[in-house]
Amino acid sequence: MQKPVLINDNLDASQEMPVDGLFAGRMCSNLKWELKYWTILPLLALLIAGVMAILIALLRVPGIEDVFGGDSQSFFEKGLVVHVTFAFLIWYVGVQGSLMVIVSSNGRPLLLVETIIGRIAVGFAFLSFLFILIPALFNLGETSTNNYVPILIQPLFLFGLILLGIGLLLVIGRLLIRVCLHYYSDPVVLAVTCSGVIVIISFICLFLAASDIPVGLIKSEIAEHIFWGMGHIIQFSHTLLFMVCFFILCRGCMGETPISNLVLNVLAVLLLAGAAIGPLIYASYDSSDPRQITAFTGLYWYVLPLPILIFLGGALKFIRTVFGSLRNQMPEIIGISLALILFGFGGVIGFFGGGGDTRTPAHYHAELIAVTLVFMCCYFALFLPLLTLQVPSKQARLYCYCFLGIGQLLHSSGLFSAGLVGVARKVAAEEQMLETSRQVASMALMGVGGLVAVIGGIIFIVLALRSFYIGRPQFSEGEPLTSNV
Repeated sequence: MQKPVLINDNLDASQEMPVDGLFAGRMCSNLKWELKYWTILPLLALLIAGVMAILIALLRVPGIEDVFGGDSQSFFEKGLVVHVTFAFLIWYVGVQGSLMVIVSSNGRPLLLVETIIGRIAVGFAFLSFLFILIPALFNLGETSTNNYVPILIQPLFLFGLILLGIGLLLVIGRLLIRVCLHYYSDPVVLAVTCSGVIVIISFICLFLAASDIPVGLIKSEIAEHIFWGMGHIIQFSHTLLFMVCFFILCRGCMGETPISNLVLNVLAVLLLAGAAIGPLIYASYDSSDPRQITAFTGLYWYVLPLPILIFLGGALKFIRTVFGSLRNQMPEIIGISLALILFGFGGVIGFFGGGGDTRTPAHYHAELIAVTLVFMCCYFALFLPLLTLQVPSKQARLYCYCFLGIGQLLHSSGLFSAGLVGVARKVAAEEQMLETSRQVASMALMGVGGLVAVIGGIIFIVLALRSFYIGRPQFSEGEPLTSNV
């Protein structure tokens, strides 16, 4: 088992904040600059997404139609698109960009062209933020609440998505070049690189779908067709990032890993190989063939479960070894334990999805928030320490993780229960047609859980932004990188 190398060698076992020693002290100033802005961008995105999440949760609570009147469904659809874009798309891209920057560090300075690529990538990512936000603020475009990447069918919004994609692809491409030219022994580097290649594969699927659109589709159906394959493939990348971050957090906080380096390498390759099936599906079936749609769904049934089960087996065994002393562990260990429960719960209910009812969003909300929770742990245990920024106190971080994890568990449980009794997804207020007491109770539980989860998200945003505002801590030798927040 590996022991973590600390930023401050004088820290003892009871102090914080340890950071993974394979990255500490190896980032050049240009990479630190990039990391700073790649981590700020998703925080700003979550700030907007949190506001929209409150609105979405309220719009699904019984009786809210009396407040919003006949426009409640329109508010719900617009809010859903903005919430998903900022809470998941920009948030995930920002965290993945941060990880790409971190693993690009191997003690070697960046070449001038690499520095320019990094600055352009950050610039594009921030510009995309504005282009995506403006149409929503001014109520421009038509809403398409398709799966995976709901969009506003409007030129500015779509241009913003293009800028965001280019920004991420630039740092992925730079990492691929550095990995090919220089030797990296850490399995985390291979895993993060594989996640980047999966993103490239997902874009290939996007282009293949866009180049072969069936005739007779309306705008929203075209969006569904274009993003269907890409959305399925990108989940392989998110799953791998969940495993990587879990691995890093265990290694940095406990000095041990849930799976061996070899197993992580194998899982990364398995997920990459599974994602590579995506373009083959487009080559095998015509765009009008319904088997193309079911083939992508089949990836979830027959390809994705194996690496997940292998990882969960090691992760559960690891968590069980520390469960007896869980109260004495760092908050990040508790956070990833909650994430593991949420991830497993979401995976199980995913096999009982109902298509048009709320069991489907119950599944993917649990999965996505589980990944988000692990990402939040990485902010406090990896990103902030690498930037030598002040880390919030244990208690504050623990509140953040517990509110988000437990709140989302309640939220998904309510959605799943409502779906079992026929409550439709993607509708709000009176269009939900809540007729039985169980339907009302389930949706009320969903609303309460959603609000609790949002509180956890707000705590995270406040703590993280405050760390950036405070800047580098002033501490004497041997003092931990923490605050009394």
